[in-house]
Amino acid sequence: MQEQKKGPADSMTRLALCAVIAAAAVYAGEKLCEGKRWPLWDKYGPWILENKVQAIAILAAVLYGASLAIWPEEKGPIESTAAEGFEPCL
Repeated sequence: MQEQKKGPADSMTRLALCAVIAAAAVYAGEKLCEGKRWPLWDKYGPWILENKVQAIAILAAVLYGASLAIWPEEKGPIESTAAEGFEPCL
């Protein structure tokens, strides 16, 4: 059986998933919280409505960091690209 290689594609998939969840959360929060008199929405709601791209980016970064803390990336063995018999000077 072949080993599955983890690479930059897995990190990009994780980041894209976090961005999609963040965008959905911002738009859902806007629809659900608008008109409500919640203290956090009264404080941050106007900024979120004016700066949706920044709000999505911040939330995506927080989700990405949390996902790395909960499910760390698996580190595989480092593959050498050096020629056989070659030893670098240290």
